Amino acid sequence: MTDFSVIKKLFHIAEPNGFTYDEIQVVKDIFGQLPKVFVDYYAELGKIQNLNHTQDLLIVPERFQYYKNDDYLIFYSENQKACVWGIHKEDLSKSNPPVYMSYDEKKWSLETETLTDFFTAMAYLQASFALDFTCDTFYEIEPNELDFITQNFSNKGVFFRQWVEGIKFYGNYSDDVIVVINGNQMHYSSNTEVHFLEMDKVLSKLGSEL
Repeated sequence: MTDFSVIKKLFHIAEPNGFTYDEIQVVKDIFGQLPKVFVDYYAELGKIQNLNHTQDLLIVPERFQYYKNDDYLIFYSENQKACVWGIHKEDLSKSNPPVYMSYDEKKWSLETETLTDFFTAMAYLQASFALDFTCDTFYEIEPNELDFITQNFSNKGVFFRQWVEGIKFYGNYSDDVIVVINGNQMHYSSNTEVHFLEMDKVLSKLGSEL
């Protein structure tokens, strides 16, 4: 089984809540084969609503029929379908393939090097809206304020290359996240009040509210 411990610690997930292998078979019947990481994620975490549907949307098995593409298995969608993410069909035999993003389902660009990186990065993005303690606004930050964040908070090690000109994630605890969009917008949250207040004490003084 793929190690999703980073995601589980972030969302305080104690028990698996995923699709059955019969439900996942519906997807396999369409595409012929599926990456191991894909199957493991859907089986262990696929039905957790706040992880998969707070902001953007994991495609559930019964809806794959509405996301048909000649070259890609589309499995994640922006909430208004402004863009989608998919795996190239030639990569479906790989256990942990790269993920691509497209605005029009015709031109595709590399988003993450691996599927595990994508699921982890998307968990951080969803967490910024879904965790118990969340700042109620986005902040526009200056380069020196971005420097403060990068110097005082650990880089989470995953990122989006394409979506909204790139997104990076920071934080000093396993259940918190600071989201930095395009190097100049910030949003943050935590699943623990004391961790949130520690962040909020310094981050709320940065930038200007949008």
